[in-house]
Amino acid sequence: MSRASRPVILALAAAFVFRVSASAQVTVLAHATVIDGTGSAPQNDVTLVLESGRIRDIGSASKIAAPAGATILDLTGKFIVPGIINAHGHVGANRDPELRQYALYGVTTTTNMAFDADDIVDYKAEQRRGNLRGARILTVKYRFMSAPFKPGSEYKTPEEARAKVDEIVARGADFVKVWIDSQDGKLVKLGREFCAAVMDQARKHGKITMAHVYEYADARMIVDLGVNILAHDVRDRELDADFIDTLKRRNVTVISTLAREEGMFGYGEAPAWIEEPFFKKGLSAERFAILKTSKREEQA
Repeated sequence: MSRASRPVILALAAAFVFRVSASAQVTVLAHATVIDGTGSAPQNDVTLVLESGRIRDIGSASKIAAPAGATILDLTGKFIVPGIINAHGHVGANRDPELRQYALYGVTTTTNMAFDADDIVDYKAEQRRGNLRGARILTVKYRFMSAPFKPGSEYKTPEEARAKVDEIVARGADFVKVWIDSQDGKLVKLGREFCAAVMDQARKHGKITMAHVYEYADARMIVDLGVNILAHDVRDRELDADFIDTLKRRNVTVISTLAREEGMFGYGEAPAWIEEPFFKKGLSAERFAILKTSKREEQA
């Protein structure tokens, strides 16, 4: 396997290494099946040698010897896959436990699509230095929204929008996001001129732009203005072939958030899948108990 493919083989490796004692600097993941993310066929009986959280060596298990004193994990029957990127995430103010939980599930990068305090700059710097464990976080820092949402709706004019883009970029924003949604006709949406100013100013800073959309007309409008990413699929109608062709031609990414839509369903009884060990291990006993009682319907 080429050295170029090494960085992508992270998801299960991250989860396994995360559980290994910090004193064990060299870890061997032996006899795994590797899916490297390049589109090539899975590679069987592969061994990885990890040192201080980085891949030091990788290849056929028959050719890779475990260094003396290494911690060896036999992954026979298990898979190592590319690190999962959560393109549409919401991380709370208490970041550490959430980002550690992401890493334990093989998610190596997540976005925060809402608001972050200014300490996010220092937090990300500590992550880059290797002083904080967990998924890497990328932030929009602030999202432009319509009234009555605050923060989000304080800026009304295109000139104010441009100034705010300058500010959030200076304060560490990785992306710039607009939120265009009438909430079933109850709110006045961000206008085209305002959104155009946000998109243009973000491009001047070389930042990727995102948009929360619900309606088809708004998706078309913001794509015409040059947005890079739609943070949701259109949800008021089916997409026509012309718009799909436009998305492809302009290389617009669409984050479908299908898991989010499924999560909005209400269940008459607790679904069977909540008993899956893979799901249960991410919940405290208290939260799991709530899922099995009527309290979850009362809170919905």
